[in-house]
Amino acid sequence: MNPTTPNPDEASLEPGQTVEWGGPTSTPPAIQELIEASAPEAAAPAEAAATPDAVAAAPSNGPLHFYAPAPDVPSIEHRKLSPNPLPQMPLLITLPHSEATTAQFSFSPQADQSRIIGNGVRELKEFFQFELPPTEQFTSITNLTAGKLEKRDDAWHVVQKAGIALS
Repeated sequence: MNPTTPNPDEASLEPGQTVEWGGPTSTPPAIQELIEASAPEAAAPAEAAATPDAVAAAPSNGPLHFYAPAPDVPSIEHRKLSPNPLPQMPLLITLPHSEATTAQFSFSPQADQSRIIGNGVRELKEFFQFELPPTEQFTSITNLTAGKLEKRDDAWHVVQKAGIALS
């Protein structure tokens, strides 16, 4: 529990000196009601909440967004999807609902474009259609059209590549 007030008997502190904090002696009733109201949800195992399956299993009225690396094959295992937008994950995958077997994908706006461009965009070729500029020099990646994925055998397979522009 987080401490709330310092010990009133303490004088001014010296460097390296520690302070005893008095913690609350009970949980306020309003907080206790919230804890009890959420008890069925709290009973779920903590490690399950960290997996994409657990996120996808949560009730949802709208689309779910996941982020993923772009492997050198035209499919990605479901377990590699992350609900967190990381700079090394160029795929933004959108499922219409948690039980979907088809999804759309595009280039993630949170992806580190300079790293991907520095790698020669080769990691994108299995998921994206693009033309290299005549000079083969470019500094940005822009989404043109969404791609389509289909889920089979716990992996998402490219049905239609997404279109991107390199400029």
